[in-house]
Amino acid sequence: MKVLTSILKRLTLGVLLASMPMLGGCGDNIITWQEEVKLLDGRIITITQKRRYDANLPREFWLTFKLPEFGNEEITWHENLLAQVLNVYQGKLYVVGTADTEQSFRQYGNPNPSYLGYRYEAGHWQRIQFTEIPEAIYDTNLLIANEPPNGAKLVSFAIKVDEMKDDRLGGHYKRIDHKHVLLNY
Repeated sequence: MKVLTSILKRLTLGVLLASMPMLGGCGDNIITWQEEVKLLDGRIITITQKRRYDANLPREFWLTFKLPEFGNEEITWHENLLAQVLNVYQGKLYVVGTADTEQSFRQYGNPNPSYLGYRYEAGHWQRIQFTEIPEAIYDTNLLIANEPPNGAKLVSFAIKVDEMKDDRLGGHYKRIDHKHVLLNY
């Protein structure tokens, strides 16, 4: 019996060691796509969205784009938040995101409401208070789904119009709701 126990322990250890490289291969996955975004002033710009997934959950989010009024230089927003809004209002550039996992919710201080606003100032993104997010930009204008439909490399404005018609999506995905707390951790 003692020999059998020793063999089982060695087999278990062998299986664990052999499976280590496979577990390491299950890590990060990054997807990138182009997306048409309609701004408040009616312009439609094309941005690049990039998301890094860890264990099938989105963990990091990037938006990259150019706007002539901001020097036509490439601007990148990068956070651990799902971006819902990218817009310009009264000459200021904003991104509004939301914590979509318990980890990011806690990382950003358990925000209530669940939205976090950023304003682009002097070449840098500054986190702003919820009350500083202009109500005029509350409507979501970025893809709500975790990834483009059917693996599309370009998400058109028309695709997002169809997405907004989906009754299964809660209103807080379609428009910022100052009463909404996404996670209660």
